[in-house]
Amino acid sequence: MADINRQRTQTHLQTLDVEALVLSKPESFIWATGAPPGVAAFFRRAGAALALVPADAAAPIAAVVTELFATQARRILGDSHVRTHPDWVETADIRSVLKANPDATAVMSVNQAHLTSGRAAGFERPAVFDIGLALRQLGELLRERGLANARIGLDFDFWPVVDFQILQTTLPNVRWVDASTTVAAIKAVKSTAEITRLIQAASLAEAGMRHALSQVTEGITRDAIAAAWHAGVATEAQRTGTKLTGQWEYTTVGALPWQGGGVLQQGDVLKFDVGCLVEGYSSDSGRTYVLGQPRARTYDIMQTLANAFAAGLEVLRPGYLLSDVYTRTTQAIRKAGFSSFTRGHFGHSLGQDTFCEVAPFIAAQSHTPIEPGMVLAFETPLYVDGEGGFIIEDQFVITETGATPAWTLPRELTSLS
Repeated sequence: MADINRQRTQTHLQTLDVEALVLSKPESFIWATGAPPGVAAFFRRAGAALALVPADAAAPIAAVVTELFATQARRILGDSHVRTHPDWVETADIRSVLKANPDATAVMSVNQAHLTSGRAAGFERPAVFDIGLALRQLGELLRERGLANARIGLDFDFWPVVDFQILQTTLPNVRWVDASTTVAAIKAVKSTAEITRLIQAASLAEAGMRHALSQVTEGITRDAIAAAWHAGVATEAQRTGTKLTGQWEYTTVGALPWQGGGVLQQGDVLKFDVGCLVEGYSSDSGRTYVLGQPRARTYDIMQTLANAFAAGLEVLRPGYLLSDVYTRTTQAIRKAGFSSFTRGHFGHSLGQDTFCEVAPFIAAQSHTPIEPGMVLAFETPLYVDGEGGFIIEDQFVITETGATPAWTLPRELTSLS
């Protein structure tokens, strides 16, 4: 099932003044169509799968996809709204041949299947896929929809220059408009299903955290702590029957947060920044601990970050901009005496992409209204060589009245014995 909100999309595309949207990024293709983009999309080149989203919310979405994955796309979008092109994978459907002749040999059945499928004489598969053919199929869809000379939004942030040049040559009459920011704005408000995936992912990550913390003792290595987190996530995924599709961690131990490795000793800072993926949707949350009693510097840094987090959280709600959260957070840190402190962003949207951090960001330049249905990671980190890595980060679902956190672990600095 697709997660795209067509009415929201219509509003944003009208603002962009385009008649349609073409999406080529594999994650965006899935979001818009609900269909898999196919194995050709693994190469992350434009044209493997293309979704055509009309600005009119009542007009059906169409797609260009490789033959191997066309059945699923047709089942979702309808036969008349799907065009295909071949990839490198050789296939044959011999079922109808065997129905007529159960004793057909392998050679006979495969050759007959190719003949009846309409395969042209001399057909040769491409090394991966033929972008020119894929774009010509897109052109057919555009002509059928009366969009051959239209102004159309494109996810420019995905297209390689060489592929865009082919697009311009193949469809020279279309006026292509960068819709990257618009697509991010549409995606920022999640469907119910997307929110559920992100909450499930956060729950797995937190369960892993609890297990990892139970294993912490003096002398444990960073890698052993990370392994315990992975194990805890796997156990929870199995217990709940959640389909875990990936996990990542940035766990640091000791005074040099970027050195890697390390052994936990008394007074050391232990920082977790972790996420799990459910159906490609990544969570993102973090906490900071200390083994034994914290040093004064450790306490001061964490208290500053906690106060800044509280200041930003006050305005992480509808009626404010993401830049307001950034401003409040920065002001709180500088008020504590860190006058030269600067950070590019204090968090980001979450979703399905190549990295957990996706636009819009909680940044000075992000004058984006906070809306119900957004899922945001809000964080106050600081990395100090000589003291350690510090972070407070929570994943929030924005509601009409505020922000609901996905984790229940305390945010304040906690001493581990």
